[in-house]
Amino acid sequence: MKTNLPTKKFNQILNQAKVLAIKLLGKDISNPKNFPETQGVYLVRKNSKIIYVGKGKNLKRRINSDHISGDKDGSTSTFRVSVHKKWKIPFGKEIRNWIIQNCKFSYIEIPDADLTSLVESLLVVVLRKSDVDLLNK
Repeated sequence: MKTNLPTKKFNQILNQAKVLAIKLLGKDISNPKNFPETQGVYLVRKNSKIIYVGKGKNLKRRINSDHISGDKDGSTSTFRVSVHKKWKIPFGKEIRNWIIQNCKFSYIEIPDADLTSLVESLLVVVLRKSDVDLLNK
């Protein structure tokens, strides 16, 4: 059965996502307070091991407001909920302090929303297939 999928474009987009994913894997740790207010994908590391892959329309807000500060029950952050479940860290000040002390962040800006989703998904799949124990479910 023949498909109408434009193969050349398909391969170009996949290659672009691959290049961005590899670039993110090699990025240095950044201070979340210095993250841009733009869209992109980010990695969370604990003891230099990647534990979470995420995306956000506003990276600075996503990391600082949702993941680090967050609400009392973690409902705006799957990352905080996953940290709470895995390490039994209580929500509130305790989980905030734990994240600040144990987690490091890196990011890559990606203006295109579809490409952002593709890079996030690609990283999650490849890391899982590489036996990385991600908090992403």
